[in-house]
Amino acid sequence: MESSKKVKKTYICPTCKGNGYVKVACIYEKENMIHQCWDCESQGELYDYDEETETLTFHFTKETVH
Repeated sequence: MESSKKVKKTYICPTCKGNGYVKVACIYEKENMIHQCWDCESQGELYDYDEETETLTFHFTKETVH
């Protein structure tokens, strides 16, 4: 018998480094522009859902009757 469940793994976003926003250099202005992170949708974390499969094994022993 096999049962499976989804496991949620959380990673820090490498684009914004967990801040939720990025600073973008603009060639027309002296200051950097701040934009929301497009990879993590401004959450600062990325989620990965894996299916963890758990195998259940049953062992039956033969009992002898005397």
